[in-house]
Amino acid sequence: MRWMNSLLALALAVIASAVLAHTDEYFDRIDTPHGGQIRMAGPYHLELVVGDSELTVYVTDHGDNPIGTTGGSAKAIIASGKKRYVVVLSAAGGNVLKGNGEFKLGKSNTISLMVTLPDQEPQRAKFSIDGSGKKSSTAGSTPQQHEHHPHHE
Repeated sequence: MRWMNSLLALALAVIASAVLAHTDEYFDRIDTPHGGQIRMAGPYHLELVVGDSELTVYVTDHGDNPIGTTGGSAKAIIASGKKRYVVVLSAAGGNVLKGNGEFKLGKSNTISLMVTLPDQEPQRAKFSIDGSGKKSSTAGSTPQQHEHHPHHE
């Protein structure tokens, strides 16, 4: 009976660490491949990079393997103060979605993104971006030490 309790405790610890590895706070603390902000959306990791009048999204699976975006699209709604901007993104080769639009970032911005890939359910993610287009920090939180382990589905 004692070994069963130990096995159950170990299983719960593994599940908890996998869940913690995918929190927004975790993603905000890691270096990202393209300097953007990463969010989890269903079976995907979405990295949003904000440029001058351009949004780029890199799509990977939970193991950080690129997911092709051919035939895919995305819609971004940028909320900056009382203003709202919409940018439509389309496949740009490989695992990339890109879109251009007129938008002006304020001090603090929220970008709601809906990504649709062929034969897949649409996935949503929300990003917090500062006025320079960089990810907003998670001020006031204490970094946790854990690693991101790839998941295979």
